[in-house]
Formats: sequence, structure tokens, C-alpha cells
Amino acid sequence: MPRGSSVLVAFSGGSDSLALLHLLLSLGESWPLKLGAAHFDHGLHPESTTGAARAAELCRRAGVPCEVGRADGLEGGQADWRAARYAFLAESRRRTGADRVALAHHCDDDVETLLLNLLRGPGFRGLAGIPARRGAFVRPLLGFGRGELRDYLRAAGREWVEDPENRNPRYRRSRVRYGLLPSLAKPDPAVRRLLAELGRNALVAEGGLEARARRLLATAEYREYAGGVQIARSALLGYDRAARGRMLRRVARDMGFLLSRRGTRAGAAFIGMGESGHGVDIAAGLRVEREFDRIHVRSTRNVPPDRELDIDRAGAARAGRAPIRLGGSEYEVRWGALEGTERWASAFPADEVRFPIRVRGPQSGDRIRTAAGSRKVTKLLMERRVPASDRASVPVVEDADRRVLWVAGHSRSVLEPSDPEGTWLAMGVHCLH
Repeated sequence: MPRGSSVLVAFSGGSDSLALLHLLLSLGESWPLKLGAAHFDHGLHPESTTGAARAAELCRRAGVPCEVGRADGLEGGQADWRAARYAFLAESRRRTGADRVALAHHCDDDVETLLLNLLRGPGFRGLAGIPARRGAFVRPLLGFGRGELRDYLRAAGREWVEDPENRNPRYRRSRVRYGLLPSLAKPDPAVRRLLAELGRNALVAEGGLEARARRLLATAEYREYAGGVQIARSALLGYDRAARGRMLRRVARDMGFLLSRRGTRAGAAFIGMGESGHGVDIAAGLRVEREFDRIHVRSTRNVPPDRELDIDRAGAARAGRAPIRLGGSEYEVRWGALEGTERWASAFPADEVRFPIRVRGPQSGDRIRTAAGSRKVTKLLMERRVPASDRASVPVVEDADRRVLWVAGHSRSVLEPSDPEGTWLAMGVHCLH
């Protein structure tokens, strides 16, 4: 980070972020930085509010201003929590004008991520672990281990906050951190260093393979057209199946699709052996076809028109259900009395919204007010890693004032009731197919 940069530290109050904060502060006059901190309370357990207050107090003692955000109605699992946290950090960076957001991931986190990915059966991308930088997010501590950081804090007389969720065995990372990795390291203490080295080597290999895929596309008469791309088959046959698969994944990502391993293998094999006039589906709505010496990768989705839903105040006063269709996906919207089989569920203070309520697909200009501030719905879905081809099928609930109340499965508005004892409208969305 350049001298004089403005840096926002993602601060949990745990040992890692506390060490990062004080290490950056210790640079002092030799490498001055303008520091701030941001703490995100996921609201997952009753003690989280106390932990947030403790984190803010640690920053105050260090003389560093700290922004605190809190999740409101956070849904989903760890991936959703991570997306909400990063969205808050990105918004805090924008609001404070910081150049970078510093994250406290260290070498042990990197090794744990590598093992987690290894258990899923990844390619080089998964083995590469945690990147030192991604956009404005930087990780200065990847060269240090957890033990080194805690020794530094003890020597300086610093105390940190322990998050009880870190040891919860329901999370796979906790099982890797406190079970698998110690059992591997006990007979061979060098295993952490060897795994970290594997990650660095995989990162180099991944970069080389991606560069190769870009060169392949540049020399294969690659051309985009409405609904797809075409590539010279003769050029592709000069590469092995793995390279063809990587090229297909890149093309699919550019078109808003995520390929499975099965789809990748099927597409790469078809390029080599498929007959002209035939094709193979490689993802829902994405097909590879051969036309003489041309390979076409094109979208095949023929999406029927949306069927939206309006619920007036009288209708909301009693339990009900109705079908909708968004982006080609069929759902049943339920309100009042839910059954527990809904894919997504939420509730709104009925006295604070203006009826009728509409359930529809995302529209240009949609924004939702979250704990981290006003967010564009399109950006929210992008950060939640919803493929572009699936975003039109995400249910959005708005009131008569065009306020977005809920992006189903992703975020609920921080609309607060004026009367906590007032009427609440429970709503759920059940996926039909």
C-alpha cells in the first residue's frame, strides 16, 4: 500500500484483525497510513451485540474510528453471511473514501481454505487458496501464522475477543481448523508449510492456464453474435481436452453461465468428436453445436413472459397463495400462514408499507435499503454470485411506493415498525420447478 493511503481495516475484534490493526498502526512515521475500521455484526447469536460493542471499544482505545453494521434478517448459510459482510465493507469503503480494505486472513486461513477446496475436488483455481489482493481488498498478513500473530499480541499486552461460532462443529471450516489440520500437523509439523507452498504453486499454474485460454480464444477466430459465440473448430483441435474445457468455462462465464464438471467434460468431448449439425447441452439454457468447421456456444432459453402478483391490503389480511413465473422459473407465493416448505421466507411490518404489494422480477434502477446503506439490486445479486442468466428469476417484493422490501433469498429491507406490537405480514416463496 502506498505511503499516505487511506485503509479501512475489516475488524472483528478477534486476534487476527486486532494484530492487523496494531501492526498497521506501528508503521507510524516510517510508513504513514490513514486508518479506519469497520465491524459487521452478523447477528447470529445473542452475544453478538456485546461483541460488536467490545470491538468498537478496542478501536476507540487504539484511536481508530470504527463503523459498526448489523445484519437484519440475514438468510442462508456461511456463503450468504460472507456476501453480506463484504457488501458492508464495500459500502463502508465508499462512504469513508478509503483506498483499500485490509483483511486479516493469514497463512493458516490460506491452508484451511486450500484443504476445504481440496475436499470438494477442485482444479488449480481451488488449490490456489486465498489471493493476496482482489480489487480494493488486500490481505497483508498471508505471510504470518495464527500463532505468530497471537504471540505478537501477548507480547504487547493486547487482549482480543473470541467468537464462539469459530468453534462450532456444524461448520466445515471449524472441523478442518480444530480437527483435520491438527491431526495432519501432529506427526509432521511441516505440513502447513508444504500446503501453503502447494497453494502458491497452484496460483502460478492457474495464472498460466488462464493466460493460455485467453490466447486460445484470441487465435481461434472467436466472434460474438446475438445469443452466442462462434469459434473455429480446427483451431481448437490443436489443444487438449483440458484446454478446451477451460475455454468453454471462460466463454460460459462471459455469457452468465456456470458450468459443472459434467457440462465441461461433455462440451470438450463434443468439440473433438461431435458431428456437424448436432449439439450437446452443457448447462441449463446453454448448448454447444457444430456447424462444419465452426463451433457455436449459444443460449437456448426461450423464456415465457413473466406472471407477476399483486396483493392488496384486504388480501394480505388473510392467508393466501398464488403462482407466479419469473425469468422462466415457476414459484408459489404464500402469505399469512407458512408451511415450512418455502424456499425463502421473510416478514414485513404491514403498517409501514403501502399496498398493493407486488412480487416481480428485478428491474433496472431497483435499490434496497440494507444495514450497510442503499444498495443496487443488480450489484447485490452480482456480489451474491447469482449468474446473470438466473437474475431475472429472483423474486423481488415492492410496495406501492416502488420501495423494494425484499430480494428473496438475498436481502430484506431494514424497514422498522413504528409499533413493535403492530401487524406483520409473513411471506414465503416456494419453488415449483
